[in-house]
Amino acid sequence: MDFISWYDWITPTNPLASLFFGILFTIILGITIWLETKHFRTVIILTVTGFVVTGVGVVILNAIGYYV
Repeated sequence: MDFISWYDWITPTNPLASLFFGILFTIILGITIWLETKHFRTVIILTVTGFVVTGVGVVILNAIGYYV
């Protein structure tokens, strides 16, 4: 099992790739929100929400057997 393939950003093939790209996209969104709003609280809320949604999504997809 490879960690990351070139097409994992479209359709992740394993849980680690899903976590990696979910966290990466969350960080990119956090930087974008910071540049637009300059409100640290908004960035923290977005980042925590993004990490939680990514984690829960990976757990659910792993539980139903998506990553085989």
